[in-house]
Amino acid sequence: MLRTDDCREVHVYVSNGSVAHFTIREMHDLYMSWQLWVLISVGFMIMTTGHPVTLPQFDSFGLRLAFWCIALAFYLVVSTWYSLGAQWVWNRAIGGPIPLILLSAPLVLATTYLTSAILTAMFEPDQAPFNSMTWQMNLRNLFVAHVFETVALLWLLPAQRARRVDQSAARSVTLAGRRFVLAQITRVKAAEHYLEVYSADGKEVIRERMVTFLEQVGPEDGIQTHRSHWVAGDSALDLTGSKLRLRDGEKVPVARGRLEDVRLWLAGQTGAKEVA
Repeated sequence: MLRTDDCREVHVYVSNGSVAHFTIREMHDLYMSWQLWVLISVGFMIMTTGHPVTLPQFDSFGLRLAFWCIALAFYLVVSTWYSLGAQWVWNRAIGGPIPLILLSAPLVLATTYLTSAILTAMFEPDQAPFNSMTWQMNLRNLFVAHVFETVALLWLLPAQRARRVDQSAARSVTLAGRRFVLAQITRVKAAEHYLEVYSADGKEVIRERMVTFLEQVGPEDGIQTHRSHWVAGDSALDLTGSKLRLRDGEKVPVARGRLEDVRLWLAGQTGAKEVA
């Protein structure tokens, strides 16, 4: 079941100077996409078939392949939640998007060093676990990871969103056994055990939970401003203090911990409309 944190956004500066954003849910979906695994497979071929000097401690193809498979597994398991925690720390220390290289560098180094220690202990226990981890190798690992992350954020993730947007016209959400056309929903409010679903036709009150609705939508559809409020992308106008003003004149509360996410999301919505 989708948890509330799955809808929280991480905002990063990419190498080309642009700001990219993703949610935990989006990254989980991306990790399941065949496009990403094609990219990873290409990277594995390059890293494992290269000259053994790239990993002098592991001079066989099998050990090099095991090294990158284990490192990748650690990275995929930890990365999304690590990113959310790093963004939380960055927001309180500095604020705004975090540079991608600063976000991923500690995780990349930690996964490669941990993997080196595990394989050394298993297959070459007489060797020091980190002998092969030179600064040149660390620099290379950071560079390779940064290239792959940049490709994922600048091309794979937008393509994934575009596919979902193309399907949005026919999309619907099911609440309390009823189907609602998602494009017609302007906002949703949770009130105890009920949901108030707002559209151009008015308001409907149904017995349902907010989490059930959130499981069926993504960041391209709208944003959860508060644990009890969700707003569609086309409905938002501007943010004043801790209130998000909507096109119908209503003002929706924004939780303190979500202010930065909503501000950046709103800026992204405005930019997308200007480009369109």
